[in-house]
Amino acid sequence: MSGELLALLLTFGVHVVGAAVLVSMILRNSDVDWRSWWPHDDDDGGSPPPDPPPTPTGGGDGLPLPDSAPAGARLRGPGRLADAYPRPERRPAHVPAPEREPVAD
Repeated sequence: MSGELLALLLTFGVHVVGAAVLVSMILRNSDVDWRSWWPHDDDDGGSPPPDPPPTPTGGGDGLPLPDSAPAGARLRGPGRLADAYPRPERRPAHVPAPEREPVAD
């Protein structure tokens, strides 16, 4: 047997064994009988529909919130948004280090 054929058979065998183990674990851990996978003709109607969610209880004054304030700039207005706010101040330039004087010996 050539090396390529042996590698293919080994790969196929490992996949078959893995699939068999996976299916056996699924069937072992479930309460479903493997023979009952095929749908039945006698439909019992299923379970009843779930209860509707409870209605939300309102409260409060609604929107807008009492502490809300309008924005400083309108996004739909003409012009750029950056023009609506002042530019931040630049940091001051660094103070130059004092010149050192040589120490007399």
